[in-house]
Amino acid sequence: MEKILFDLFQKEINFIYLVKSTKTTLITLTAVFVVTLILVCSGIFFPYSSDAANPKPKRVFLQHINRRFHDLDGNLVKSDSGIWINGFDYNGISHITPYVPEINDTIRTPCEEWAPFCGLPWILPVHFMFRKNWYLPASEIFPASPIHFKVLTKELTPWNSVRLSFEISGPSHMSLYIRPREGSALSTWSLGDGTPVASVGGDYFVFYSHGLQATPWQFWIELTASEKHSDGIVSLAIAAHYFFGEDQKSPQLYALLERFPNWTFSSGWSCTYDLFVF
Repeated sequence: MEKILFDLFQKEINFIYLVKSTKTTLITLTAVFVVTLILVCSGIFFPYSSDAANPKPKRVFLQHINRRFHDLDGNLVKSDSGIWINGFDYNGISHITPYVPEINDTIRTPCEEWAPFCGLPWILPVHFMFRKNWYLPASEIFPASPIHFKVLTKELTPWNSVRLSFEISGPSHMSLYIRPREGSALSTWSLGDGTPVASVGGDYFVFYSHGLQATPWQFWIELTASEKHSDGIVSLAIAAHYFFGEDQKSPQLYALLERFPNWTFSSGWSCTYDLFVF
């Protein structure tokens, strides 16, 4: 085997020596590579296919969401509803716009900088991987099984940290987002081994799921703060994801999904995002 590889290597070397100008060869190969890269990235070649024998689907996630943002006193300061859209490849939604004109770059999603995970109900902590997503205004949804959020206790510990206990009931899949305010830190919690690990960006993410019959989810978090904060020490948000059942898709979401071309693989569900400050 070694002799065969050596012979092949010698033949390749001989071929290279036959070339009059290696510089010209390298320039030509580089030019071909650059031109090919430009053509691929420009979208001239259509990258998707619905051919069953050779499928090349475009993955798109759509979530019909309600968002509610509360202040330290529990007052509702902002709310909206819409269909949040993520395209899982570098083309974004450029190829979908001709089929669904209202989905275009004029409805790019702004990041709510002051809210955990940009104020959006990410199902996984992968927000840093996607530079573009879209938010199409839509009517409010009314889940038959809405989420219930309750603060059980607020207490100052003997070691001068603040412990907050919560109870949450809702659908079988929920995401919890935590962001300590400036000057405070999340020191421990009742989840996992008790040691919080921040995701990229500094927010904390917890995904919680349960069976059809489950007691309310209870947990606590503990925070330390260097001084008293008049605007609170932590922002906490909870997202409820309705993956199946009567709450999964709204009529508006169904109608939108029907308009997508057959070379897309679209997945959609309803969810809510509620933010609180403590």
